[in-house]
Amino acid sequence: MNVKKLYGIFFLVYFTLGVFEAYFGLYIPLFYYEILAKKKTDLAFIQFFGYLSLIITPLVAYILDTHIESERNHKFFVFFCVILLCSCFPIFLINKNILLLYGIFLGVYFLSRMFIRTIMSKIFLTLSVESPKIKHHMILIVNGARGVSFLLVSLFFDFIIKDVYSLPQWEFFFMIGWILTLPLLSIFLFLRHNIIFNNQSSKNSNKDFKSKVIRKKSQKKVSWFVVFLYIAFFLASSDLIFLSLVSSWVLTRYNESSLRIFFNFYYVITICSLLGYYLASKIAKRISNIFLLFIFCCFYLFFLVLLPFSNFPMFLVLQCGLAFAGYIANYMYVSISQTISVNKRNKTFVYQMLLTCQSIANIVFSPIGISLSASISVEILIFLSSILLAFSCGIQLTLVLINKIKENKEFY
Repeated sequence: MNVKKLYGIFFLVYFTLGVFEAYFGLYIPLFYYEILAKKKTDLAFIQFFGYLSLIITPLVAYILDTHIESERNHKFFVFFCVILLCSCFPIFLINKNILLLYGIFLGVYFLSRMFIRTIMSKIFLTLSVESPKIKHHMILIVNGARGVSFLLVSLFFDFIIKDVYSLPQWEFFFMIGWILTLPLLSIFLFLRHNIIFNNQSSKNSNKDFKSKVIRKKSQKKVSWFVVFLYIAFFLASSDLIFLSLVSSWVLTRYNESSLRIFFNFYYVITICSLLGYYLASKIAKRISNIFLLFIFCCFYLFFLVLLPFSNFPMFLVLQCGLAFAGYIANYMYVSISQTISVNKRNKTFVYQMLLTCQSIANIVFSPIGISLSASISVEILIFLSSILLAFSCGIQLTLVLINKIKENKEFY
C-alpha cells in the first residue's frame, strides 16, 4: 500500500481515538463530578473495571503476531473493532444517569481501542523495519491527529455549551462526539482494495534470525535495563492520579468563566503538545533517547510542583509547559520501546508489553485519585504525583549514567 495512504489511515484512526480521549479526559469527568454530582467512589469502581481490559493488550498482540497471518483475517479483525468502537457511544447516550451503562461504554471503548491500537502498532513496527525514517513520521502523525481532535472537540464545546449546568446542551454535545467518531467507518474504503498485512512475517524473518544471533549475548544486559525503565515510566505516569479531576478542579477552584477559558485555551495547550512532538521527532535522531526522557521528565516535575500554588493565568502557562515536556517524554519512551521491540520475533507483543506500564498506571492511579478526591484535595494528589515522579527521575538518572558508561546503542 502507498505510504501516504497509510499515513491517512493512521491519522483517521488516531483522530477518532483522540475524540474519545478528549471526552473521557476532560468532559465526561466534569459532567459526572459537577453536573450530575455522582459519588466519586462509585465512579472509581466503574473506572477500575473499565481499565482492566487494557491488561490483555499484550495477549492480543501475541495472537496477532503468531496466529493471525492472512490479509483477510487481519481486515476482518480491523472491521470488527471499528464497528465496535463506533457503536459504543450510543450505549452512553441511552441514559447517562445509569452508571452501569457508563461502565459498559467505558469497557467496550477500552476493549475496541486496545484491539485497534495493537493492529496499528503491528503495521507501525513493520514499516519501521523497512524504513527507519517512517518511525518518526508515524509518531508525529499519530500524536498530531490526537491534537487536532482535542482542538475540534474544544471548539464544539465552546459553541454548544453556553451554560455549563444545562443538561440539554450536554446531551447535544455528547451527540456531536458520537458523530465525530463515525468517519472512522470510511476505513473500509481504504482497506478494501489494498494489501497491508500479507507476508509481514516473511519479509522480516531473515532479519529476525540475524538479530537473534547478534543480540543473544546482550539479552540479559538489555532485559534488566528495560525492567527499570518500565518501572520509571510507570511512576512517571502517576499524574493520572489527578488528570481526570482537572476540569472539575478548575471549576471549583476558580469559576465557570475560568473553566470556559481553560477549554478555549486548550487550543494553545494542544499546539504546545504538537510542538513538543515536532521537536522530539527532530532531536530524537541525534541525542540519546533515554537522556531526553530524563531531561523532559525533570521539566515536567518542575511544572507539576508549581501547579498547586498557581493563580489562573499561571495555571494556563504551566499547562502549556506540562503538555510540551510531557509529550516529548512520551515520544522518547515510545521511540525506545520501538527500538527494543522492532527486531524481536514477536515484535508487536514485545512492544505492547513495554507500553503496558501506561495501562497499569491507568488501572492503579486513576481510580485511586477519584476515590481519594472525596476526602482530600486535588492539590494533595498533585503533591503525591510529584513525589512518585521524583522517584522516576532518580531511576532514569541512574539509567542515563549506566547507559553512558556501557555505551548501549539499544536506547538511542
